[in-house]
Amino acid sequence: MPIGALAEADFQPRPHGEAARHFAKKVPLTSEMFDRLTTEQRGRAFRIAKLDNARLVQRARDLLERAVRDGTSFRDFRRSLLEAFGGEGVPAPALSRLRLAFRQNSMAAYNDARRETLDDPEIAGAFPFRRYMTVGNGRAGVNNVRATHAALHGKVFRGDDPFWDIFTPPWEYGCRCTFIALTAGQVRRGRIMVWTYAGGGVRPLTAKAKGRGFPLAPNPRFSRALEDLDLGSLDDDLRKIVEEYLAK
Repeated sequence: MPIGALAEADFQPRPHGEAARHFAKKVPLTSEMFDRLTTEQRGRAFRIAKLDNARLVQRARDLLERAVRDGTSFRDFRRSLLEAFGGEGVPAPALSRLRLAFRQNSMAAYNDARRETLDDPEIAGAFPFRRYMTVGNGRAGVNNVRATHAALHGKVFRGDDPFWDIFTPPWEYGCRCTFIALTAGQVRRGRIMVWTYAGGGVRPLTAKAKGRGFPLAPNPRFSRALEDLDLGSLDDDLRKIVEEYLAK
């Protein structure tokens, strides 16, 4: 679809409410409950490591949803959460665990909302390509970027490539990567190489560039699955807790 056919409003940023809507689908669970889920089910759950007070997990999830919706900083989120912990007389989690929960869940919500926008047929027609970006420059270790993530920095894939079903950031704990959309004209004029994910690795689509691919595998302990929790696979006690939450 030609870019000129899109209205000006199509290029306006999505409100944070879109990201908050994605995060709102996560079910708050204690660490004990979370550990009983399969890897795929964990993609739909929210927890803070080692926190087994169900009321505080719920409170933390609600505060983080509000932070995503309103664009609240980590400092403000942490202050509100610490006040909640103080009211319950429960020791607060380590700063590192709070920061990871905030970063991981907010990044996932923003990127899920961004991907949903770009998957819209009209938008996808105007921006059919996506470029993977890290917080570094493509060199492992810069800003503590993992080698596997650094290897993807700057690489361009079609928006409908199976790569994005597995590696839409964050695809590991602590991942701070993101992606941007590109038009076909940008890719053509920039003579940008386009990659694809197949056979357990990424490789260039260009025939002349064969042999430049490399293996890439998802983290088996981490899931970005967007499917709902399979309640039928949970034991009776856990299923009742989840059903009561979803019924609210």
